[in-house]
Amino acid sequence: MTFDMDWACDEVMDFLYDALEQYNLSATINITNVFSALEKYKKNKKIHLGIHPNFNFLIDGSKGGSSNKEEVIRRCKDVIPDAVVARSHSLLNSSPITKSLYDHGIRFELNHFIEPYEGICVYPWLFQGVVQVPFFYEDDLWLLEESNNSPSFYLSPNINMHKVFNFHPIHLFLNSECLERYGKIKGDSHNFSFIKKNVNANSYGIWDFFLELIGLARKRGYQFEVIETMEVDKWRRKQ
Repeated sequence: MTFDMDWACDEVMDFLYDALEQYNLSATINITNVFSALEKYKKNKKIHLGIHPNFNFLIDGSKGGSSNKEEVIRRCKDVIPDAVVARSHSLLNSSPITKSLYDHGIRFELNHFIEPYEGICVYPWLFQGVVQVPFFYEDDLWLLEESNNSPSFYLSPNINMHKVFNFHPIHLFLNSECLERYGKIKGDSHNFSFIKKNVNANSYGIWDFFLELIGLARKRGYQFEVIETMEVDKWRRKQ
């Protein structure tokens, strides 16, 4: 289980923490900024914190933010100094970014989304000293799919990938059934009273998928682990 914080408000991050505790889940959470429960997250042995840098403004010409990729990474590492895992906002990556991530202590990069299908066979690879970990489920991308594959599909033994799922706390809280639901609160995403009024309670959404996934995975004998426990040496090129 991986999660991208995406600047979620304090109350939504509290909701995520309570959910992880309630369902006894290990998780890798990529952090964007300081929030009220950060120290509690850091002390939880089942939770490992990575970083979620935003490089988008460096390529889209928008104003604000940092002046270069090094500053973006440093700001994230100031929040999570021990982070060894990173996933960029919008999955933006490049050879120079990977090199900079490595120079700042990152050893696992989660920027490669691969659409799964029965019979696929793809495993992590090493690039510039950083293990590239492909993942096959992200909640906002799932909302864009016409098929809306079930948890059973992703847990199929015929999909030969590490079963890395990625969720966003706000989609879990909203139980988003479409991206329009998130769009309603995006401009006011730190107004928790407003967010609560926009929770989906009438149709199958991301929270429902999450709960179904947990139950089915445990029924089939899967264990939830963190990215850092992957066997890195298996993927290293021979020197």
